Amino acid sequence: MKRIIWIFLLVAVWAGTGNAQKTTKPVPVFVIHQPTIIAFYPHYTQDELDKGEGDAAAMDDFSFYAYKAEKRLHKAGIDFLTKEARSFKVRVGTKVHYFQGGKIDIGYYFIAPGKEPHIEYGVMTDEDLFDAARKYFKIAIR
Repeated sequence: MKRIIWIFLLVAVWAGTGNAQKTTKPVPVFVIHQPTIIAFYPHYTQDELDKGEGDAAAMDDFSFYAYKAEKRLHKAGIDFLTKEARSFKVRVGTKVHYFQGGKIDIGYYFIAPGKEPHIEYGVMTDEDLFDAARKYFKIAIR
């Protein structure tokens, strides 16, 4: 009888562990070697995007301005990454920063070796991104 109970418990624990692993998404990790902007945004279903309601409507602007800004930022030596994530880790050398988004789920995480991170929340135009990058990175963007 004890053997049957132990087998049942073992199967229950094993099954529970498998389910937990399936639902837990790994936290993205970015390794930083040069000035970088991580543009982050939450997950929206296609239905939410199609309806254009609430924050999902901001994704059109976010995507448009990110696309416009990317080439100029790269030319200036700034990595520009976009990631669907509310949280992530950033490794610069041996230091690891953990970022957890706030109430506003869309934003930009500015980071460079030797500098503390800087976060801007909300959708920024390409020109707003360039201005913020110039101030933070002290780099000319043409």
